[in-house]
Amino acid sequence: MSRTQHLYELQQVDLETERASQRLKEIVASLGESPELRRARKMVADAEGRLAKWRAKMHDLDLEVAGLSQKIETNEQYLYSGKVTNPKELASLESELVSLKRWREKKEEDLLEAMLATEEAEAVLVDAQAILGQVSEAWQAQQGKLTEEQSQLQARLAELTAQRQARATGISPEDLEVYQRLRQRKGGRAVAAVQDGLCQGCRMSPPSSQVQHAGQGKELVFCNNCGRILHVA
Repeated sequence: MSRTQHLYELQQVDLETERASQRLKEIVASLGESPELRRARKMVADAEGRLAKWRAKMHDLDLEVAGLSQKIETNEQYLYSGKVTNPKELASLESELVSLKRWREKKEEDLLEAMLATEEAEAVLVDAQAILGQVSEAWQAQQGKLTEEQSQLQARLAELTAQRQARATGISPEDLEVYQRLRQRKGGRAVAAVQDGLCQGCRMSPPSSQVQHAGQGKELVFCNNCGRILHVA
């Protein structure tokens, strides 16, 4: 096997390792609660808060109306009991009853509004819970897939690490040093295959003599244009 073949195969392992490592980072960033799930949960929490507020208000108004009704009933019983004979006291009781009934009417209107608002809040909560259920189900399915892919990538990276060690063993320290230096300068691609007379690193045509020399595999030949190691399969 030629020197460039060794380096080319090592590069394939390194490139796959980089892709797998990058994908693992993306998976780690995606694991956990998604923005959509957090928004759906906040919708439910907000809807629950609004519903609790309206239920509390409805309860308070219901008690207030009941209290006013009890007071009106008590005053009416006293008014019509025949025990009140003083005209001024009668007029005062009648006036108070009119005022109490008006106030009760106002509170009954408020209670009706609160009941309608409560029904609306209940409907909003049901919708929010349905959305949360859908988002949660989709999120759980996605998390399962990501976790499975994460395990597969971790296993593959372990294989690639072993492969790299094995391939690097058959390469001279000098060639490895050149390879590593070029990888840093050339975006991870130190070796460029020659296909149809073109360097696949820069898509330019090296001189035919250079291609022939590279094809012998005895020495490292560098592309005149991009400087990568030429590999002729």
